[in-house]
This record gives sequence, structure tokens and C-alpha cells, in this order.
Amino acid sequence: MNHKHFKQILISNNILPKTMSETKLGLKLIKQKEKFILEDGVKALKYNKNITSLNGNYSLEQYLQEIQRITNQYYFLYIQISQFEAFLRTYINHKMVKVYGNRWHKNSIMSDLKDFNSTNILRYNKPSQVLNSISFGTLELVFLSGSRYANVFQKDLNINKILAKNGKPKYHNKDMLKDLFQLVRNARNDICHHRRIGESIKSNPKYKKKKMTKSDVLHSLNDLKILLGYDDTFDVKDVKLQYGDIAI
Repeated sequence: MNHKHFKQILISNNILPKTMSETKLGLKLIKQKEKFILEDGVKALKYNKNITSLNGNYSLEQYLQEIQRITNQYYFLYIQISQFEAFLRTYINHKMVKVYGNRWHKNSIMSDLKDFNSTNILRYNKPSQVLNSISFGTLELVFLSGSRYANVFQKDLNINKILAKNGKPKYHNKDMLKDLFQLVRNARNDICHHRRIGESIKSNPKYKKKKMTKSDVLHSLNDLKILLGYDDTFDVKDVKLQYGDIAI
């Protein structure tokens, strides 16, 4: 990031530093924060009716407060996805044990997945150890692929709890579930691996949903939770991050 980006993001949106120290702080902010979050902060500032400008201009302090709020939202999304992932690993193990026994990870039913034939996986005695060592993408394949889905998971899905406008179950086939998982996985991979959170969620061309937003992710995550009977009793309900002392 450089002075050009500083001008584009801050000055062009009537966020005007008053001193050289504020200018330096603004440059540091742009260098360290993702463009998507910075732009979300601009939108939040302009549409927040409780924030008043002075002659059409906003202070850097006002903008920083909105940036912090937006950052909180993305960290909270990270926590929500992580909580669901932890649940999913336990959920899959419990369901598979009931049908295939407590060594299901070595059963021929898993032969379609490359990971389950690896030396590292085969050395584990407990399937829970396997599930904690595989990627979210492989976890998704355990749930959705082959006869496992039909024999283990499909019958317990709460499809009648999410209805379409015609009153029928909204998610009536496996492809629809794949879309939900894909959306959450794409966001999960970016956030949990510290990639560029906002821009990649919004527009990465490798994703089928090119205009995927944070709202899309939250709706998909919530629908998956309902379908799988997720209990949010012990979920983190909020997160507040605070920057170090900033003198402006």
C-alpha cells in the first residue's frame, strides 16, 4: 500500500487526517488492513446515522472505530466457523460409529478417499484421531460422498425445519447441501489460513459463487447448523477486539 491507496480509500471518501501524525497513522492502517475491510469501514461510516460529519468530512478517529467494528465481525465469523467445524468432526464420528463400528476409518467404506489410505491415517487406532487430522474439504467428502451419505447422514437431517416459499423442504437433494458446504469451506479456508478474508470471499474466480458475501456465508452456516441439529448453547456469542493505545 502507498500514498495512492491512502488517497483512494481515505481522502476520496472525505476521511481527512488533520495532522502529519494522523496521516502516518492512516498510512499504517492501510498497510496492515485488508482493502475489503477498509472499504466496508467506509460504507459503515457513511450509512451510520449516529455518526455525524463536519462539513461533509469524517475524522480518522471515527473511521478507526468503524474499522474496529468490521474487524470484530470477521473475527467473529472465524470463531463461528471454527465452532461448527469442531462440532462437525464429532458429529461425523458419532454417526459413523453407530453404523460401521468404532474402527470405521479402516473399513472398506472409506476406500474412495485417498487420505484414508495413507500411512499416516492407517496408523491411528481411533477414528476421532483421523477426523482431527484431515482437512475440512476431506471432512466434507466423508459426509457427502458415496453410500455413507445415504446410509448414515441423510436420514437424520432436519430438512423439514427449513422450508421454501412453497412450503416444501428447501434442501431436498445432496447437491444443495454441497453448495452450502462449499460456501462455508471457501470462507473457512481463507479466514482460518489467514488469507485475504474479504476480497477472496467476495470475488475469487475459482469459486462458483463469484459474488459471495459475508451474509451468504452466515446464512449457509446457519442452515447447515439447523440441518444437522447443531446446539449453540455453549457458543461464543460475541467478540470484542481492541487496538493498542492510539494517539491521534
